[in-house]
Amino acid sequence: MKRFLSIATLVALALALGACASKPEPPPPGPAIESKATFEVLQHAGTVLGVTNAPGWTVASLEGPKAIERLEGFGGKYVVVVDTTGADLEGTKLAASRLIADPEIARFLSIRVQDTFAGAQVGDKDTLETYFERVVKSVADARFSGFRKESEWWIQLRWYKPDAKKTWDRDEYRVMQLWTIDKAILDEQLRKILDSAGEEEPKTEEKERAIELAKEAFASGF
Repeated sequence: MKRFLSIATLVALALALGACASKPEPPPPGPAIESKATFEVLQHAGTVLGVTNAPGWTVASLEGPKAIERLEGFGGKYVVVVDTTGADLEGTKLAASRLIADPEIARFLSIRVQDTFAGAQVGDKDTLETYFERVVKSVADARFSGFRKESEWWIQLRWYKPDAKKTWDRDEYRVMQLWTIDKAILDEQLRKILDSAGEEEPKTEEKERAIELAKEAFASGF
């Protein structure tokens, strides 16, 4: 089994599918609930209860965490979706139950931090290269307090090869965990990391001004 972070994972796989399946023919089709360009949801945790659609956050996660944060009920929160993938439901559930979320959350946040810096308008980014690297590494190594698991849901996906014939590739199960934290709590923890990383940089007026610009861009872009 293989674990994935759900921030952009489904989108990435939908755009570029990897290895070919070992089975020559797909299993008998199940009741398709939702279709996408290269995959469809066959069933999910609510199917046996007669629930047609999976929760809105599972669908929004295809667009990234900020899409979930825009949903009703998520105001003032940051979200992380961690998922576990496998070939059978019970085995995937077991792997998810053994998941240690803290390092997965930190890894996800480090990617989000890196993406935020990449999009920041701070002039000459070469000046801040070591600062950016130090912040990203510090976030990846950190353990953040205040996160809690809001929900967990499983889905079964059928993937198709990226061709016009919609050729079956593989079926898989995903157990998705939704973790949230109040924005003020995470902002404070990230601020301390940003400040600490800045203290290790050379004390020049140009560098200090660039770091302050980076912090401002980070606060508005994260």
